[in-house]
Amino acid sequence: MLCVCAGPLLAQNPAASSPTAQPTAAPSSEAPAAIHGVIDLDGPWRFQIGDDPAWADPGFDDSKWQTVTLGQTLTDQGIDTYSGYAWYRLRLQPQQLAQFGNLPDNGSLALLLTSNSVGQLGAYVNGVESGHTRGMTDHPSMYQSPPFVVPWTQPPGGGPVVLAIRTWAGPSIPIRHGLLDRVELGSQDDIADRLALAFGRQWNQHVIAGMIVTLMFLFVAGLGATLYLAQRHHSEYLWLALMCLSVAFTGGIETAYQQTALPTSVFNVLELWAGRIFMAVTLEFILRFTASPSRRAVRIVQISVLVLPVVSLIGLEQTYEYLSITAEVVFCVLVTVLLYRAWRHGSREAGVMLVPFFLAATADSVDTILDWAASKHWLSEQFASHRFHLGPIEFSTGAVTYTIFLASIIAVILYRFVSVSQDEQRSAAEISAARSVQSLLIPTQLPSNKNFMLESAYLPASGVGGDFFQVLPLKDDSLLIVVGDVSGKGLQAAMNASTLVGALRNELAHDPATVLDHLNRVLLGAVPVPGKVPELDAVPCFATCLCARIYPDGTMTVANAGHLSPYRDGREMELAPGLPLGVIADIHYEQATYQLNHGERVIFLSDGVVEATNEQGELFGFERTQQVSNEPARYIAQTAKRFGQNDDITVVSLYVASRTAHRANEEAVAAG
Repeated sequence: MLCVCAGPLLAQNPAASSPTAQPTAAPSSEAPAAIHGVIDLDGPWRFQIGDDPAWADPGFDDSKWQTVTLGQTLTDQGIDTYSGYAWYRLRLQPQQLAQFGNLPDNGSLALLLTSNSVGQLGAYVNGVESGHTRGMTDHPSMYQSPPFVVPWTQPPGGGPVVLAIRTWAGPSIPIRHGLLDRVELGSQDDIADRLALAFGRQWNQHVIAGMIVTLMFLFVAGLGATLYLAQRHHSEYLWLALMCLSVAFTGGIETAYQQTALPTSVFNVLELWAGRIFMAVTLEFILRFTASPSRRAVRIVQISVLVLPVVSLIGLEQTYEYLSITAEVVFCVLVTVLLYRAWRHGSREAGVMLVPFFLAATADSVDTILDWAASKHWLSEQFASHRFHLGPIEFSTGAVTYTIFLASIIAVILYRFVSVSQDEQRSAAEISAARSVQSLLIPTQLPSNKNFMLESAYLPASGVGGDFFQVLPLKDDSLLIVVGDVSGKGLQAAMNASTLVGALRNELAHDPATVLDHLNRVLLGAVPVPGKVPELDAVPCFATCLCARIYPDGTMTVANAGHLSPYRDGREMELAPGLPLGVIADIHYEQATYQLNHGERVIFLSDGVVEATNEQGELFGFERTQQVSNEPARYIAQTAKRFGQNDDITVVSLYVASRTAHRANEEAVAAG
């Protein structure tokens, strides 16, 4: 039984793979008649089940054998289903061959024998073997049996000719129709023409459609591989290519089998695994295409279908048949459900694929079930293997529906690729613009004077984030340091941060609490109301921010709007908590004053340091941050990055070099 989807798609006549199939054209059962120099030897033939070399002897008495007519099933002629060997015998009298008397030489006659599918034939003319199919040897094996020609030998004196045909099919094949389908006798030229027509008919019925579909799938496989190389982060393209390759492989072995390049035993094993691999790969493609969370269900079905061929290989054929049909139904239902759910969640591409796949899956399942029911005699054989024609070329139901499905895949994949490419171009343009904006938010050079030594480190995680910092020298030789982090990513976050930086540079007051009050009002006014400007981020924006002013004598005033507290000589400074900017209007931030001493270092940083996470999911945390907080800014940033960066990292370090800033202990001694 061919696998659903891959099998019926390429096996152009599943029933013809079994000797139980109906013939493509029933020859006349009347007495042999000349047709352009060729007569059909349709019988009546003598028929006997079994095998005995003596049955080839022209003198053997076959009068007790049953009589049969080619072109009619054996079961219709009262002969039970059998397996293995059987013989056909036909005696031709001289008067029946008289019509060929006008030929230049009776030796120019030939026989054209047509087998029913995998039936193997050996032809004996007057007891002499004149030809046989590939598999009819001392140790017979099953191949597809194309028509073949054997020479005709006229006995001396023009006596009768006894034609004996030995037939065989493997013990697993129930034979109901009979393995000898047609025998024709005529001149060598006419028989050669008939042979060419027979091969052409075989290609039209069993090869051409499969090759066309195989080439189509190879084309789509190449397309999928090309798209994957262009967009490596979209793995559905890779699995599409693998799915199409699995179908093309099935088509390749089908073509090789039809051309007798593979024995039936090898073909059955290859097709068995190829069909199940196709199902597993298709499920993976659909899973990744729909981005479905149902991974566990898909994995269970994939493992089940890949294990299923083992049931057949260990000889449990009946169990395999039931499990195979169940697996095909589950496969079709699961893929349909995944596509339907993705469509309901807004994926138009899944909706486009849903109907063609459902039709293809239904057609394949119906064909498989009808073929199986016909093989069990539950239905007449006329219900099996429905065919369509395009001129002389025959197509199966699966070939037609899966061609439609393949066309939908091509349309959807190209649409997705173009759409993703456009999104990536827009994203790249946005990131480029955001980086241009962010270059204004992260100063490349820091001001320095005799009172302070500054250094900074900025390590973006990916794309563009919302970190910013500014160091503004003031007229009284003090420094205003502002460090912040705007919520969100991309251009919108960078624009909001640039708004804050612009407001900061235009702010006339330099008192930290006043600065934060002003920035809070600016951010609330700059962010659009959700829904009024669709192009902008509809999620409310906020920003954490810390503002500090450090005077030459070491006095530091600080106000904090939800940002991380700075570290002073390896110890976290205790600041009053405050809400981030952009949360509540008319809020007033508290301000604290500290006295820095000569030689002390103050570290301002973003949450990218504390929230760095390693592969085990462990945070860098406050304890590790405190341990490195007295190190240079670049060392702190690199340490957090190596631990596991997942957000932008900003570190600003200030070293107090002013001689007017005294150490605390010296002041204490002087006071004593």
